[in-house]
Parts: sequence; structure tokens; C-alpha cells
Amino acid sequence: MGSQYSYTTEWDKRPKSIMQFDRKISKQSVREVFDQLLNDQIPSLEDFQWVITQAAQYFKTLPNHVQLQTKRNDRFIMVGDMHGCFETVIRLFVGDQATQIEPLGFPGDIVDGRRNIYIFNGDLVDRGGSGYQIVFMLCLLCLTSPEYTKINRGNHESDMFGASLAPGMGHKYMFEIKEKFPGVDLSQIRTSVSELFCSLPICHTIDQQVLVVHGGVPMSSEVQTINPLNGQIQFTSKAQPYSLKTLDNLYPSRFQTPLLEDTPKTKNQLWHSFLWSYDRQPYAGEFMAHNGIKSIICSHTATPYHFITTLLPLEGGAEPYAIQSVTRGEDTFQKVQEFFMERPNLARAKLSMVEVFSSPTNQGQMFASVLNETAGTIDPDPLHWEYKYLGSHTDFRFIQPEQ
Repeated sequence: MGSQYSYTTEWDKRPKSIMQFDRKISKQSVREVFDQLLNDQIPSLEDFQWVITQAAQYFKTLPNHVQLQTKRNDRFIMVGDMHGCFETVIRLFVGDQATQIEPLGFPGDIVDGRRNIYIFNGDLVDRGGSGYQIVFMLCLLCLTSPEYTKINRGNHESDMFGASLAPGMGHKYMFEIKEKFPGVDLSQIRTSVSELFCSLPICHTIDQQVLVVHGGVPMSSEVQTINPLNGQIQFTSKAQPYSLKTLDNLYPSRFQTPLLEDTPKTKNQLWHSFLWSYDRQPYAGEFMAHNGIKSIICSHTATPYHFITTLLPLEGGAEPYAIQSVTRGEDTFQKVQEFFMERPNLARAKLSMVEVFSSPTNQGQMFASVLNETAGTIDPDPLHWEYKYLGSHTDFRFIQPEQ
């Protein structure tokens, strides 16, 4: 699509009114707020700023790398980029009758004997027309159900994108707010939004086996061990995998990094790969082996299906790992499943990178990944997970500027 293509939907464009919001928030009142959002009511700017300021204070108490431990009957739901599509939240929480999509339920709900824990994997805003509602709703859930609602920072949670005042469809969020409130001074609300974005954690791990991160992973622990070659960044012979422990001691802190670079040039910016990297390459296998990770869940790449890149160790090769397969649709998914079912030794040795995207801006299908507790832990093999279908981009009518 061209740079001026709009992902604002008919639902986004429906007339909105200001809700009556009680700042004495509770789990029950947040459900009532959701109903109001569902029925085309939105918070005032004052209430919005109050909520995101409270949420930023909470997020600042969290480490860069949040480690989660599975409890009995937990169900982890991984949501990829939503990019301003509140209809994704609707389909997750209450379903959609028109498309016959069954709900997964709210964070903290017990569904079929399992407790929902959501991880929203960044890029909440931009492109679509209801990022305002997404941020408001998820911040409320984090304040009232923090044990069941988790958010990672994405590359759009930055001054480069979500808090940008520059024109362009990729920099949509501030202009979405301006459209809702024509008289707003964006320079004032931008400060609160930027503070919220910078407060979000970088990544989560589950049972020290599954890493959930928006972009990817760094190629190395030291920028000096990476050399550009023909426009590509490659290892030197002294490269060492990045340690997740390093992420807990960032300098400068994440709270001081409103700007992000696509190709970081300095050591202190190397961690930005967690938000920015598009790579699904063998060097990730070294990172996973070094950190005891079996699978990485990432988003960012607008895949039209839950792509799974499988890495296998090499003996005597130039690189320790190689790509064995990439599932790009249901047919290859089933073939790869069958391959590893017949080869249990390889299944135990493999490492995986899973791409999950939950917005119709991918021009394809939308999914969330569901990981269920089994025997006190989660199964780290993505070929065994459930992938919840959330619809297709064809379910939506996008309203273009001339319309």
C-alpha cells in the first residue's frame, strides 16, 4: 500500500461522545469502561492523561526484563501489533458475532478452567484510528489487574512514531488524538504519552524458556564485534551472544530513550534490537542457547500468518545454527509438525522464533498465540501451541482520505 493509505475503519469513524469516567477504578468499573468504549464513548483528555500518568508510574517500578513463572492452570495469550485497531481488543475480549469469532475473555478471566494472562507485544498505536482507546483500556487493565495484563514496548512506542508530530501515515497517533479533540495542544499531551511509552518494559520471559519481545534480539554483546559488509551487518570472529542479564542494567535507562534508531550505532543503543530487529536469522540461535531460551515470540514484521522459523544446531559448520524451516501457512505448518513428530531427537534440539501479528494492517490474517500450563510449566514448542484466529483484513472497510 502507498504511504498515504489509511487503516482507519468504519468503526473508528463512527461518531464518539465523552464518557462519564470515575477515577475510583476497580476491576468491575474497568469492564464498564470497556462497554462504554464498545458503544462509541471515549474518555476526556483530562481522564486519559490521568490514567496514562498513573500507568507510567506503575510501569516504572518494573525491570526492563520481566520474568514470569507459570502457575497452575495459567493460560498465556500473546497479542502482536494492534496498530490502533480497537476492534482487535473487542474480538479478544468479547468476540465478534458477524465473523463468528469466539472470545478469549478478559485478563484474569477463568475460561475452561484456565486463567487468562495477556501479553501485548508492542505497537499499540499508529496506522489505525483507535489507538487512543487501546492505550486507555490497556492502561486501566494494568492498573487494576497487573498480574494478568502485561505490555512490551514496541518501536512505535517512541518519539519517532507514536509521539511524533511529523505528518505521515506511520506517525498517526498524535493526529488521531487531534482529530478526536481538534482544540488540543498536542505538545502538552505528547509529554505524557512519551513518558508512558518510555516506561514500558522491553521484554518478558515465561519460565525462563519463552522470550516475548517486539522486534528481535541483538547480534552481539558488543557493537565492536559487528562489522557492516555490503550493506549488511555481520559478526566478526570475536562476537559473543548478548546476555539478558545485561538488559537489566541499561545505561541510559529506558526512561531516557524516547528516540530509537533502526540501526543503532553505539554500544548503549545495541539493546534497541529488541524493539527494532526484523532478523529471523541463525545468530538468534546463539542468543537463545546462551540465555537458556527455547522459543522467541516477536511481532513487528506484519506477517499474514504465524510464521515459525526453526533453527537446528550444526556440527562442524561455519555457524553454530542454521534455519531448518519457516512455516508460512497452514500447509507448511502441518508438514513441519509432522517432520518433528517423527524425529523427537531433533524436536528436543530445535530452537524457534514465532511471529505473531494481530492487526488488519498486515493485509492478511490476524492471530494471537495461546500457551497453556501443563504439569506446572508451559510447553516451549510453538508447534504445540494454539493460534487463535482473530479474523482477516478483508473483514474491515478502511476509510480513505477522499472518502
